[in-house]
Amino acid sequence: MPCTTMGSWNSAPEKETVVDAIKALADPDLREAARERLAAQGSAAVGALLGELLGADSAVPHGQIEFVLAMRIGPAAFDEVQAAPAAAGDEESRRRVSRVFVALHTVERYVEALSHPSAKVRSSAAYGIQCACSVAYGREPNPDVDYPLVIDALTPLLADPDPEVAQRAEWVLTMLGPDVVDRMRDVRLHGPGKLRSRALSVLASVGGEEALSPADRAVVDRLIRIKVLDDRPQSLDTCSTSWIAVPTGDQRGVMELLDLFEARPATFELGLNVGVHDSHDGAEYGRVYVTPEVDGWTLVLGPWCNPVDPERAEDVLRVVTELSRRYGRGQAYYFGEQGGGSGWLVVEEGTVVRRFGSYWDDDGARYTVGEPLSEERAACVEEGITPVGDPGADDEEWTDLAGYLAPQLAEQLSVSPLDLGPQNTVRGIGAVALTPYAREHGRPHTGAYAI
Repeated sequence: MPCTTMGSWNSAPEKETVVDAIKALADPDLREAARERLAAQGSAAVGALLGELLGADSAVPHGQIEFVLAMRIGPAAFDEVQAAPAAAGDEESRRRVSRVFVALHTVERYVEALSHPSAKVRSSAAYGIQCACSVAYGREPNPDVDYPLVIDALTPLLADPDPEVAQRAEWVLTMLGPDVVDRMRDVRLHGPGKLRSRALSVLASVGGEEALSPADRAVVDRLIRIKVLDDRPQSLDTCSTSWIAVPTGDQRGVMELLDLFEARPATFELGLNVGVHDSHDGAEYGRVYVTPEVDGWTLVLGPWCNPVDPERAEDVLRVVTELSRRYGRGQAYYFGEQGGGSGWLVVEEGTVVRRFGSYWDDDGARYTVGEPLSEERAACVEEGITPVGDPGADDEEWTDLAGYLAPQLAEQLSVSPLDLGPQNTVRGIGAVALTPYAREHGRPHTGAYAI
């Protein structure tokens, strides 16, 4: 098309084709007028727009086509957009169509599409409901939505034969507000049985343990007590992991000294899930996972154990020192993956041997106590830099290395929770317990965790 200015566009013949209008979306000078012409065509332009969107060599920005379909043509495009994923030749094309589909914000049509024979369409419809109806993270309810109707329509998908659809339905139900609780309780009580398991997860996610009936709480407790009998160690890597390590199998004594309370049996998997939950979206100091004895050590896992957290550092120093007086040694570590930093604390017989932190953009100086450990110096040699503490050592090189060093030191000095597995010898069972912080600041919010 030879037109290159808004004026020449306006003088173009009225019979200009849809194809020409689509091509004009690539020209910033012609774009707005092209949108108007395509919107005026309505459903007649949808097929060509989708063909361009699915094309591998289109010169038109995908976002422009998506905008016209979703924002200018809108619900009139629904049927063809819904059918388009079947024509998509690759996953990227399907994602483009899905973006249009969920941007249409037609909740009634999404509800109808939840029974579509295509799993891709059912999943996209559930996601469309999520985008249009979610009240998560403080969002206000959509005043145009009948939430009980939407919840009823989504509930059967908890047993969808496609696991991705079932998972999406579970996620969306957790975002639809308090009306979900009574519906899931009804499923738990009256069935159908194939929905009960995921309904329990939805209840736990929405309202925590408090949302469960006494019977459901008993079921969960019984399942945990069965699973811990055959529990096996596994990595407790939470991406932002803090832990205390004590050379003892006296789990009860460790918990008493730390003033932990309301301890309940927990598998390694449950401990990991609690740790992941409590380490993300802000540190939760009110709860920890206490391992069984692992190769002669008991580990206490959770943000409450971080020896270089500004809010926790001094209290962790105090409790680890007390542990070392009773058990000879006590250690605490922090490790944040992807540049989150490291920290460690080593105490023997009540004396602090070493504390060091390389934490985010902090140089760690305010946490430093004691001389570098021989293991720290050996790590420098292994890395090919002058050992920390030696004349000529480069502080920047040391800080860069120290930011990743906590797991290695833990493995050398005690047991690292990040490397647990079948090779470790375990005695006893683990427990999730509340910390003194929970007494002062309130109980932590619970959720749905794998057991």
